[in-house]
Amino acid sequence: MSGTGEFEAKANEVGRMIEGDRGVLAAIARAHYIDELSRTEIAEMLGMSRFKVSRLLTRAREEGIVSIRINDSGLPDPVLAERLKSELGLEHCDVIRTFGDGDSARQQIGASAATLLSSTLRENEVLGVSWGRTLTATAQQLEYLPRLSVVQLTGFVAGDLAASPIEVVRHTSAKSGGDVHPIFAPLFVQDVETAEGLRKHPDIHAAMALFPRVTTALLSVGSWEPPDTQVRDVLAIDDLAAAISGGCVADIAGILITGEGQPVDTDLQKRSIAIFYDQLRNVPRVIAVAGGASKARAIRTVARAGLITELVTDHELALAILGDARA
Repeated sequence: MSGTGEFEAKANEVGRMIEGDRGVLAAIARAHYIDELSRTEIAEMLGMSRFKVSRLLTRAREEGIVSIRINDSGLPDPVLAERLKSELGLEHCDVIRTFGDGDSARQQIGASAATLLSSTLRENEVLGVSWGRTLTATAQQLEYLPRLSVVQLTGFVAGDLAASPIEVVRHTSAKSGGDVHPIFAPLFVQDVETAEGLRKHPDIHAAMALFPRVTTALLSVGSWEPPDTQVRDVLAIDDLAAAISGGCVADIAGILITGEGQPVDTDLQKRSIAIFYDQLRNVPRVIAVAGGASKARAIRTVARAGLITELVTDHELALAILGDARA
């Protein structure tokens, strides 16, 4: 065998040894990713082509010797936000890469929503709010608001008082220093006569008279398929059955919405102390704050119906919506 042939045979043998040696793969990966040597420099050291070094680095990732992690927890993802905005046809989206349990995620989404409100609301606006744990997290983290009026857009539901609209109104108005208009009444009542009587109460009437003047609304969105909403838990049995048979897939500001984006055909709206469907559609700016993949269909529905103009959410919900679009 010629000298050249012996060299080529030896080189091939060394190449096979390297490709089968996880220790060598790790050393090459460490040299490249930690010591920041180029592929060409590593190739010269080992007497191989830089293309082979690239293949070995790829194998190191495929075999789990190298794992790449982006520490983006709690940070905004503007690329994902832009994709979501385009998919839903909204004016603005913020997407946060959340981490931790549900409460932690709500705090992170709420912090982003609070920053958005503080930086975009203007003096003398009328801000309408509803309720929800993420909205409470938003209101609690507000650092600044210009002087504006705050009006409660719905009555309250039984359950977690910390997530009630009254709490959201309280925290928000404390930062704005403007007029505040709470509604001390339940969201749903048993009959139309009771609802009409409550709407005539001076304080409630004054609050509801502001609904047509709301310039920005801050709302949560509930999902019915799969269930992820407080509203289902507080409805009477007959109302719940009517909502389900009517095709309810979402709720927003106490309004039950079908898959076609229309109000569910029940008399529940007449028995509710809340903003009406047509009034909500006329609000110039409606910011939905919600997280979790379970709300993908609900968010898509209210966006398609023109009930929201902006969304603050987490990456799980954003990816679920975009995944549905691809499917």
